[in-house]
Amino acid sequence: MSGAALEPDVTDDQIDDRAAIRELLLRYARGVDARDFALVASCFTPDAAYRGALAQGTIADALTALRAATQRYTATRHAIGGQSVEIDGDTASSDTDCTAKHWFADGRCRTVGVRYRDRLVRGPAGWLIARRDVDTLWTSGEEPDDG
Repeated sequence: MSGAALEPDVTDDQIDDRAAIRELLLRYARGVDARDFALVASCFTPDAAYRGALAQGTIADALTALRAATQRYTATRHAIGGQSVEIDGDTASSDTDCTAKHWFADGRCRTVGVRYRDRLVRGPAGWLIARRDVDTLWTSGEEPDDG
């Protein structure tokens, strides 16, 4: 037997859904790095719940905190890594690893490894994040001293 066997329970529609969910996470990362907060917001339902280092509450709270946080950096680079997705009709759960680099004006870089634990819903516009929990897995580098 040659070649890798596909998971027997995965349908073509589920493969398409997984690809769409991955693209959603990539769009989120591109939006954060471009500081395009409208693009970031477009990845979430309007009432999405959010829990992470940025905020505890709603995606609106997280976006407000994100706008302020990005002012500390000259640039960021969010690299989406491994991802697992479970789909159940028009809902899904996804665990996605991300390595985020944050550059400061003095040239230092702080790197953070996080895991996005997302609950998603499919609507007329496609897949959106309805709840995000962000777990910080590790950090490297320090923030410059503001003092």
